[in-house]
Amino acid sequence: AIAWQRRRALPLRIPDSDSAALDASSMRTLFWFRKSLRLHDNPALIASLEDCTALYPVFCLDPWFVQSGKVGANRMQFLLESLEDLDRSLRALNSRLIVLRGSPLEQLELAFERWQINQIAYEIDTEPYAKERDAAVCKMAQKTKVKVKRSS
Repeated sequence: AIAWQRRRALPLRIPDSDSAALDASSMRTLFWFRKSLRLHDNPALIASLEDCTALYPVFCLDPWFVQSGKVGANRMQFLLESLEDLDRSLRALNSRLIVLRGSPLEQLELAFERWQINQIAYEIDTEPYAKERDAAVCKMAQKTKVKVKRSS
C-alpha cells in the first residue's frame, strides 16, 4: 500500500508544481532529509541545488526507526517538532516538506516514478542500518536510472 502524505510535491526552485510542465532535460532532484533536518548549514542540501531544476524535499518516516526500540516518546516528539520546523522553513520559500511513511526503499521508488525523479541527494550516514538501507536505495536508483548524489 502506498503511504503518501496527502500533500502535492512542490518544487523548491520552480513556481509551477506540475511535473508535466518540466521538460525531459529538467533535473528533478529528490532531496532525502534524514538527520540534518534544517535548511541552513546543510552541505548535502546545498550540493543538491547546484544542478537541479526542481527540488522535492522529502522525509521518510521509516517503520524501522520506531520498531527498533531506540525511540522513546521524547525522541519521537523531538523528531515531529523538527519536521514541523523544517516544513515551516520550506513554506517560507514557497515549498513544503513531503513526508512518506513506510519503507524508504519502497516509498522512494514510488516517488521516483510519480514525480519523474532523475536524481536523489542525501547526506552520508555511517550507522550500520543506514549503510544497508542506503546500499539498497542506490541499487534501486541505478536500476531505475536515477543518479545518486551523496554528500557528507
